Amino acid sequence: MKFQTKITLSIIPLVLLGIFVLGFWSIKKAKENIHQSTFLYMNTILDAYVPDIERNHQLLVKNGLDTIDSFVSEYKKNVFKTAENLNLPDRSHLFIMDGTGHLVFCSSGTDPDVMASVWGPAAKKVRSASAFASAQDTASEYAGRAKEAGIEKLYVARQFFPWDWVIFFAMEDQLVRGAERQIRNATIGIAGICAVLSIAMILTIFNKFFATPVRRISDSASAIAKGRHVEQIDVNSHDELGDLARNMETMSRAIQQHQDEIKQSHNKLETRVKERTRELENALSKIKTLKGLLPICMHCKKIRDDKGYWQQMEAYIHEYSDAEFSHGICEECAQKHYPGIDLTDD
Repeated sequence: MKFQTKITLSIIPLVLLGIFVLGFWSIKKAKENIHQSTFLYMNTILDAYVPDIERNHQLLVKNGLDTIDSFVSEYKKNVFKTAENLNLPDRSHLFIMDGTGHLVFCSSGTDPDVMASVWGPAAKKVRSASAFASAQDTASEYAGRAKEAGIEKLYVARQFFPWDWVIFFAMEDQLVRGAERQIRNATIGIAGICAVLSIAMILTIFNKFFATPVRRISDSASAIAKGRHVEQIDVNSHDELGDLARNMETMSRAIQQHQDEIKQSHNKLETRVKERTRELENALSKIKTLKGLLPICMHCKKIRDDKGYWQQMEAYIHEYSDAEFSHGICEECAQKHYPGIDLTDD
């Protein structure tokens, strides 16, 4: 397995883990923010509606009509008409329960018995929790979840103390979950794209700044090992790989210089060997001439050379060898030519 593959297999799982952990954290935070935003939106609906109830009640109180049932009933109808005219989102409704858990008003026209069975306990729960609220408050805020006809719903509620009402605004949790799914799918898709792009970027950076320089240095090392001179390695980074490339260039120049010196020494040696060979051949040639058949005069002892000239034996031998001559006289010749004179050495 190549080193690049090993590094890639080591880094990619960490990158994927980091991206998907970040993705799941983003999904969790998005879910929390969606719920917070949903409850904020639902509270905004009630914030727009409850002041109308308070305003109608204050008119009754101001005119001293809050104890007259007919006027109170008429003002309550005005409040109901306002609720019917509200622009509410699909699969949501606004309704009012009294302190005993009975339905007073519902914007969706749902069966009062069904509403009482589901939302009556919720209204009593809100009413019990509001027992600690200040007597000066006209409304208190509450939020939670409930199940209506098997459907999970989110709700926010206000307790309106003067009329002993609990005003609810509820919407299906499925709407929120649908938004959560969209965000989750989008986050997973983005995380996948980021993972692919991150891996591609890591591989590109790794290949450019590490794998390619290492491959070039490896090729140069192979060339140097085969005896080829490498003038420059195409690695220009100012890091350890760049330093290694420069050192290998220096090593290649030193090896080349050493090889040139060896070649020059070899050439000189070959020249000297050739010179010595020629000298030996010449010497051998002369030695062979002396060893050959020499024509010599039987009287004067002169030797005839290759050109036909007669030379003194001493001159001929001196020319074709390194021998030197010194003259003397033997005993026999001394007695013959110089009788009576003692020329012998003691």
